Amino acid sequence: MPHETRSEGYSRRKFLTGTGALAGASVAGCMGGGGGGSDSVKLGFVLPFSGTYSFLGESIVNGVKLRLDQQLDGEIDGRTVEYVRQDTGADPSTGASITQEFLQSENVDFIVGPVSSAVAGAMKPEIAGTGSAIWLNANAGNYKLVQDNCTKYHFRTSFNTWQTSAPLASFVKNNVSDNVVLSYANYTFGQQSKNLFREEFESIGGTVVSEIGAPLGTSDYSSFLQEIENSGADAVFSFFAGSDAVNYIKQFSSFGLNETMTQTGSGFLLSADTLQAQGKAALGMYSLLHYTPTKQSDRNQEFVDAYSGQFDATPNVYACQGYDSGLAAEMAVKEAGGTDADTMVDSLSGKELDSPRGYFKFRSSTHDPIMDMDIRQVVEANEGVRNEVVETLSKVEGPTWGCSL
Repeated sequence: MPHETRSEGYSRRKFLTGTGALAGASVAGCMGGGGGGSDSVKLGFVLPFSGTYSFLGESIVNGVKLRLDQQLDGEIDGRTVEYVRQDTGADPSTGASITQEFLQSENVDFIVGPVSSAVAGAMKPEIAGTGSAIWLNANAGNYKLVQDNCTKYHFRTSFNTWQTSAPLASFVKNNVSDNVVLSYANYTFGQQSKNLFREEFESIGGTVVSEIGAPLGTSDYSSFLQEIENSGADAVFSFFAGSDAVNYIKQFSSFGLNETMTQTGSGFLLSADTLQAQGKAALGMYSLLHYTPTKQSDRNQEFVDAYSGQFDATPNVYACQGYDSGLAAEMAVKEAGGTDADTMVDSLSGKELDSPRGYFKFRSSTHDPIMDMDIRQVVEANEGVRNEVVETLSKVEGPTWGCSL
């Protein structure tokens, strides 16, 4: 399939952040090669820029560029930042070929992406095999990327499936119900999410009454909602995302289940990019996620103000993951004094980032994040709805799945 290939320049724009005004002149285009050159740092975006997930890809890019282009004036430690990007189309083989090209021909210092865990699985052998760049995984959450032949070049600036599901189990059992029905989008990420929640929920004495999987792209959930109602459970734990999450939540409410059951789920069920479309149908529902735009902290407010001023939009979780990828690239190059991949690995392993999400540290044994996780409830706000943080789980780690780097 055809895909987009382009190198990107950037412009420095004057705007205010919570820490002061930034201004600068413009630098355009890609100037010279990357791959450890003394005068440049080159990032390769391996992301979807067309189709269903294009919004996620662009949000990640926006987050990276907010940090590197606007807040650092397009330089890291005196080295010009350069970009190259290609569209994966969310296709694993395309993602693998782009990664190979970026590593062997473009000589990038950092790979940023992908969105899809299936694409990440195809990219992993290419990155592990060359050892020439740092992989900043800005979204793919499949925990098996760590479980199966983990590689030291992989740093997850996002999350893993355990973190966005299992830690909610205690809150649900202690505050909502000791019995649940599981509903989920029936593909790898949905299956992992419900399985990991189930394991944790049952380990603390909870009861899973039933499991109900719906195909991706379901438009009419009525038969699945009938099964949920018939289960007799008092609460629901779900994983749906994007348009599936919108359809599911709106139909859950119109079916009347919100009057008899409490809906909970992975944070992608009720995320900033779906919540306004879900509207008041989502009121009272609980979710768990590592980034909440309305979180009341000075660091997050600085980020929200800066992002909104630059892109005229509220940042979502994908933008935060991109921003943290920018922070990681900055730290790696500065601490290493250059762009040698092995030296940058040592510069990042076990280190903390000043993330808008809260506490964030790359776990030394896996390079997955140790981070704060927010339990949120949907509440009314300004004639609309928003997520309000009701509890923050501090420094959530999770399993290592046998990885020891």
